[in-house]
Amino acid sequence: MTESNPRPQAENPDEGEVFEFPQDGGNVGPIVIANEFADVVVRKISTRNGMRLELWSPRRGTSVRFDAVALDVLSYQEPEFITELLARTPGA
Repeated sequence: MTESNPRPQAENPDEGEVFEFPQDGGNVGPIVIANEFADVVVRKISTRNGMRLELWSPRRGTSVRFDAVALDVLSYQEPEFITELLARTPGA
């Protein structure tokens, strides 16, 4: 049986894993990612300039919004770049 409206897919080139994009646009609600060092609330929001991914740190009371271009840039950064960010002191 062939689907008349197949789900769009993307393949992770490193892992070969196939991701299916959500039919509803992924608007189910916020995602909380936490461990003993930090907790972050991630949500997709609509702004007058388009869709953004918002990251909010309840412990720090700070947030940032990224558009698709900014997220794409993050996807090809070397791990050392993230290590450098982690070494920075917030607010300094």
